[in-house]
Amino acid sequence: MSSLRHQAAWMPPLLVGAALAIAAEVAVGMLLYASEGLMRSLSTVLVVEVAALAAGLWSAPGPGPNLVDRLRRRWVLCLVAFLFAALYGTSWTVLLELGETAIGQGFGLAIMAALPLYTCGTVLGGMATVAATDGRGPRPGPSAAAAMGAAIGFAVTGLMLARSPVPSSLLIGSLGLLSFGGMVYGAVLSARLQIDVRAKGSTAGGRVRVEDRRMSAEGVASRLLFEGEYVRRAIRLQGELAVVPWDVAVARGLMPSPEAPWRVLVVGGGASPLPRTVVREHPTGSVQVLERHDAVVEMGSQHFETGLGVGEMERSSVAVGNLDDLVEELTGSFDLIVVDGAALVPLGGASGLSRRARAALAQRVSAAGVLAWGPTADPRSAAVEGWSTMTLARASENGEREVVLLTGPELPATDLIEGFQARNGGTEDR
Repeated sequence: MSSLRHQAAWMPPLLVGAALAIAAEVAVGMLLYASEGLMRSLSTVLVVEVAALAAGLWSAPGPGPNLVDRLRRRWVLCLVAFLFAALYGTSWTVLLELGETAIGQGFGLAIMAALPLYTCGTVLGGMATVAATDGRGPRPGPSAAAAMGAAIGFAVTGLMLARSPVPSSLLIGSLGLLSFGGMVYGAVLSARLQIDVRAKGSTAGGRVRVEDRRMSAEGVASRLLFEGEYVRRAIRLQGELAVVPWDVAVARGLMPSPEAPWRVLVVGGGASPLPRTVVREHPTGSVQVLERHDAVVEMGSQHFETGLGVGEMERSSVAVGNLDDLVEELTGSFDLIVVDGAALVPLGGASGLSRRARAALAQRVSAAGVLAWGPTADPRSAAVEGWSTMTLARASENGEREVVLLTGPELPATDLIEGFQARNGGTEDR
C-alpha cells in the first residue's frame, strides 16, 4: 500500500499543472477575443499570469511542524480560486457587457488568471517542500509532472475551447481535476514521515536533539532522543502501546521484596526510564546514574519524563563525565548494575568502556547481584571468570532483536524477565 502511494505521487502535480494551463489559456482566449476593450495585449496577460505563478511559488509553505496542514489549506484556497474563476467566467458569458468595460476585464484578469495561477503556484511550491523534507529522504519534486500536466492542459483546452458552449465549463472541469488530485495527494501525505525537531543541544562529542516522528498512514508517532546520529531512547506517542523497555523489564524481574534494600546502578542511563521505575516501584530502592553528557539528562527530563537532574536527589543521583573515570570512582556494592549499550554505541559499542572499567563494574556487584548488558549485548562484554551468564532475547517494536546479557554469582530463573526468552539453552557457567 505504501509503495502504491509513492507511485501515485506524480499524479497530483500533473493534475495541478493541467488545471493551471487550462485556466491560463481560457483567460487568454476570453480576455483577448471575447470583445473589444482594454485587454488587447497578449504580453500584458502573460506577464500577469507568469507573475502570479511566480508569486505563488514564492509564498509556498516552507518547512515546519505544520507543513501538511498549511499545504492542505493552500489546496482548499486553490479550489476556491477556481470556483470564483468559473463563476466569473460564466457571468462574463451571460452578461456580455461585463467584458466590454475596462473594469470588467481588469477583474477578469485578476479572478480568472492571476488568482488561479497564484494558488496553483503556492500548491506546487508546497508539494516541492514536502518532497524535499520527507523524513526518509528527499523525494522527486513535482516540477516534471506539473510541466507535463501543463502541456496536457494546453492540448485539452485547444481542442475543447472552440467546441465548448461556455468557455468557463473548462474551469469547472478543472475543479474536478483538483478535487480528485487532492484526494490522491491526501494518501501521499499520509504516507509521509513527518519530523519535528523539539529540542537541540551541543556536547563535547557532538549534537543532541529530540525529534517527534509521525506517519499518519500507519497511525504511528514516536519521540526519539539522538546523540549525533545514534538513537539513545525512543518512546511511542501514538499507536499501539509499546513494549516494556528492556532495562525496566529486567529490573522488575529482579526486584526484591519491598522490605529488602536494593541498590541499582545505571551506566549510560541519562535518558533511561529505569531510575524512575526504581523510585516508584520499590519503597527503599535507590539508584545511581552515570551519564556522559548533561544535555542528555536535561532533554530526558524535559521530553521523556525521566525526572532526573545532575546531582543528588531523593533516592537517586546523577553524575556526568567520562564513564571510565566515573565507574572507577564508584564505592560500595550494587544489587543490580545495568549498562545501557545505546550510550556506548557512539563510542564503538562495548569497547567504549575500558577493560579496567568493566573489571571495576564486576567488583561492584554484590554477592547476590546481577550485571546486565543490553539491548544489543556482546557476550564478551559481560564475561566474568567463575560467574554464570544468561542470554535473553526478544523482538523489539521495529522488528529487530534485543539481546540482554545477565551475569552474576547467582542468576534468577529466566521466566522472571517479562517478554524475554533464554537463548542457546539459557544459563551457562564460566
